[in-house]
Amino acid sequence: MIGRDDPRLRDRDAIARKLAEAARAAAIVLLQKRAAYEVKLKMDGSPVCTADLAADDAAKAALARLAPGFPVVSEETVESAVPGPVFILLDPLDGTREFLAGGDSYCVAIAVVVDERPVAGAIAAPALGRLWFGGEHAYTQEFGPDGAVSGAARQVEVRALPPEGPRVLVSRFHGGGHSEGVAASLCKGEAVPMSSAVKFGLIASGEADLHVRCGQTMEWDTAAGDAILAAAGGVVLTLDGAVPRYGVAERQFRNPPFVAASSEALARRVIDGDAAACC
Repeated sequence: MIGRDDPRLRDRDAIARKLAEAARAAAIVLLQKRAAYEVKLKMDGSPVCTADLAADDAAKAALARLAPGFPVVSEETVESAVPGPVFILLDPLDGTREFLAGGDSYCVAIAVVVDERPVAGAIAAPALGRLWFGGEHAYTQEFGPDGAVSGAARQVEVRALPPEGPRVLVSRFHGGGHSEGVAASLCKGEAVPMSSAVKFGLIASGEADLHVRCGQTMEWDTAAGDAILAAAGGVVLTLDGAVPRYGVAERQFRNPPFVAASSEALARRVIDGDAAACC
């Protein structure tokens, strides 16, 4: 079992880069399997396809090489997972419905969790050719269909709220009345449909400002984005104003409703129901 004092945890940017490498390895597999649907429904009614499973294998193989000894809790093998104080959360295909519909905003998401909080994360969106990762700092980088990166990673941070109002990202396939209502109430703010943890990356790199989710999500959907957004100066809070906890097996790794925002002030205005004050 990996301890809290493991020396690899001292350099969070370094471990985030390793997560990014593993995420890219799985992302290549998703591109290769784009036509390999063979869809089944899991017990919760969500779809799983052969691409999920192949990407899961690829990510785990890369993590075994890059972060040996870290226990991995994956969406596809969660039944056998026993998280300790330090572990990895893996979603090998976040946005399966987007993937199956032929969309672009699906991704691989990987995070290291220490004492119920993500300390490093990576998101690889192969169809967009975008990579986000972060620990102490947040970065973005482009990569090609073969997984090779294009140019150096660039440090990113959240932007100040623009005068015209926030750019609000809403879930393409899992929209809810409350989240869409928040978007509609933000005066001149723009609401953009988007799938998966890509939303966190866009907020972290200053390309959007806000996402609210009231429907069910799982910890592996959000942990990587939480880490990257925090490193970029943003925040994820539950809708009761708390910091999210990860590795909570007694709730079957389900998340409470949450808001992801470019600032704590913006997040708390949404939580307080004072959306008009954001504009």
